[in-house]
Amino acid sequence: MPYFVTPNSDADRLTFLKHALTNSQNKRAATQSQLSLETETELAVFVAQFESAFDAITSTQSARTRETRQRREALDTLATYVRDFWEVLRRRARRLGEPSEVHTYYRLPLDGTTLKPKKRTDWLGIAADVVKGDAEAVADGYPPMANPSAADITVVLETAQAEAGEADIADDVFDQAQETVATLRVEADQWISDIMAELRFVLRRKPTASQRRVMRTFGATFGYLEGETVDPDDQGVEDVVVE
Repeated sequence: MPYFVTPNSDADRLTFLKHALTNSQNKRAATQSQLSLETETELAVFVAQFESAFDAITSTQSARTRETRQRREALDTLATYVRDFWEVLRRRARRLGEPSEVHTYYRLPLDGTTLKPKKRTDWLGIAADVVKGDAEAVADGYPPMANPSAADITVVLETAQAEAGEADIADDVFDQAQETVATLRVEADQWISDIMAELRFVLRRKPTASQRRVMRTFGATFGYLEGETVDPDDQGVEDVVVE
C-alpha cells in the first residue's frame, strides 16, 4: 500500500509546510479547506518563523564563506610578508657577518630556518613577535629591517587580525542560525505529522486513492513497495520505491 514519505531535509520540510499552508488558504478562499481554520492560522505563524530561520542559514553561510575566504587571503598575504622578511634577514646577516643570535629576535632558530606553522592563524602571533623583535634588535644596535620593514608587517598584520575577527563573528552567526533551525526542526516535524493526521481524519470516509489525491494537494508525497501499482497522479515522476 502506498505510504506517506516524510520530508527528511529542512528544505523539504519547508516546502511541504508552505505548500500545505498555501493550498489551505486557496481552498478556503474558494470553498472550504480540509484543514481547520485554527490549524491554518497557527501554521501561518510557524511557516513564517521557520522560513525566516531557514533563509538565515543561506545568508549567514554566504557571509561565512566570504569572510573565511578573506581571512585566508589576508593570512596568506601576511605569511608571504613574514617569509620575505626572514629571507632578507638571513641575507643581511650573511652579508654583514651578523651573529646567528640575530635570528632569535625574529622568532627564528639560531640557524635561521623558516618556521612552518600548523595553522594559518599561527601567523598572527608570529608576525606580532617579528615586529616586537625588530624593535628589540634595533635597541640592541642592529639596523632596522627593510623591504619589507616592521612597519610593513604591522599594516598587513592589522588587516589579517581584522579579517580573522570578522570571520570568527561570521562563524558564530552561522552556528546560531543552525541552532535556531535545529530547534524549529522538531516543531516542523510535529506540524507535518499533525497536518497528515488531520487530513487522514477529515478524509477517512473517502476511498484511499481519493485521500491520497487530496493529500498531494497539501504537499504530500507517497512511496510504493516494489511491485505495487503506482497511482496515476504519481506516474511520470520519480517515485520512491522500497524493495
